[in-house]
Amino acid sequence: MALTTQEIKEILAVLEESGWDEAQVAIGDVTLTVSKNGAAMPLPPSPGASPAVGNGASAAATPPPAPPAAPEAGAVAEGHVVSAPSIGLFWRSPEPGAPPFVEVGSSVAEGDTLCIVEVMKLMQQVVADVAGTITAIHVDNGGNVEAGTPLFTIAPADD
Repeated sequence: MALTTQEIKEILAVLEESGWDEAQVAIGDVTLTVSKNGAAMPLPPSPGASPAVGNGASAAATPPPAPPAAPEAGAVAEGHVVSAPSIGLFWRSPEPGAPPFVEVGSSVAEGDTLCIVEVMKLMQQVVADVAGTITAIHVDNGGNVEAGTPLFTIAPADD
């Protein structure tokens, strides 16, 4: 089964109107992954997959599952806690083998990407809502999270 240009445009329009930075749609034996706003998660192309599809979005083949890395997990520490926006899988890096977005001790600015929460092949970037320093990472890479699960603790920067 192939997707028509119109169907791809409709998928891109839905992504553009949503709050998501990336989406993955499976229709029959075709899987389409699209991202916006520079949130491209580089994926290996597959035969028949288009490397780019208008409107600043990109499309690629289904990514392989990320191997678990050695994460820093621990109890919630003092500071500003960033929680999971939804149920899903917690990914520390943009793709398998890539370095994590942040580590304990990393300085972050408001809006910096901290991780990805994947639910049903839809990728949602979790961003810092305060500037500061990462003091704890509470979930193992590839771990299951629920909405509200603490993911990171940030020691807010002094203004």
